[in-house]
Amino acid sequence: MTQKETALARLSGNRLLYIDMLEVLRRGTAQIRRAGPDGVLLYDPPSEVWFLDAETPAALDEMLPMLDGCVILTGHQMWYKDKLAAHFGFQTEQICRQSAWLAPQPPVVPSFDGELRWLDRSWAVWTEEHYSHSFGGVSYMEDAIDRGMLGAFVDGQPAGFIATHIEGSMGMLEVLPQYRRRGIGEALLLAMTASCLERGIYPYGQVWADNDPSLALQRKVGMTLSEELLFWLF
Repeated sequence: MTQKETALARLSGNRLLYIDMLEVLRRGTAQIRRAGPDGVLLYDPPSEVWFLDAETPAALDEMLPMLDGCVILTGHQMWYKDKLAAHFGFQTEQICRQSAWLAPQPPVVPSFDGELRWLDRSWAVWTEEHYSHSFGGVSYMEDAIDRGMLGAFVDGQPAGFIATHIEGSMGMLEVLPQYRRRGIGEALLLAMTASCLERGIYPYGQVWADNDPSLALQRKVGMTLSEELLFWLF
C-alpha cells in the first residue's frame, strides 16, 4: 500500500475519533510524515497543526524527532499527553471529544424567529468582540468569514454566529445571552453541518470535555460524540 493508503486504513478504523485527520487528508493539505498500523503522524501547513495518532510507545518515539519546531498539536490518545507537554514545554492544554454528523442523510435545519445569512468581512470586528473564547483576533475572524461564517439575525439584529476553524472543525458557535434558549444554536449548528455536507467537507466539531451545555446541544441535534478523549497542546 502507498503511505496514504496505509494512513487511511488506520484512520478509517475509527472514523469518529480520527475525523479531523481524515478531513485534512480529504482536502489535500496534510503532509503524511509517518503512517503505519500502529499510528499516523500528519502535519497541516495551513493551520500549522500536527496531528498525532500513536498506539504504542515505540510509535511515539519514532514520531518525536519528526516534530521539531512544533508549536501546536492535537493527540488522539491521552496516555502521552503529559509526556508531550513536558517535551515541548507547552503550557496550555484542551481536552475534547469529537462530535460529527454521521447520519446518511443531511440534517433538517429547524426554524426560529429570525433568519440565517452568510456574513462578510464587515462583521469581523463585531464577531471578535462577541466571541466568548477569542484567541486569534480580528484577522482570524476575517479568515473564518472567508471560509464561510453564518450569522443569525432576529428582528434585523445579530444574535449569533458559527464558522469553521482553519484546520477544518466547525466551531466559534456563539449565541448572545439575550437570544439563548430560542433554538438559534441548534439552527446555526445544523445549517453549518448541511453546508459542509454540500461542499464535501466532513462535518465535525470538537467540544471541551467539561462543557456540559455544548455536549448536550450536540446530542440534541443528532451529532455523534466520541467515547474517547483527544487533546490539544500549545
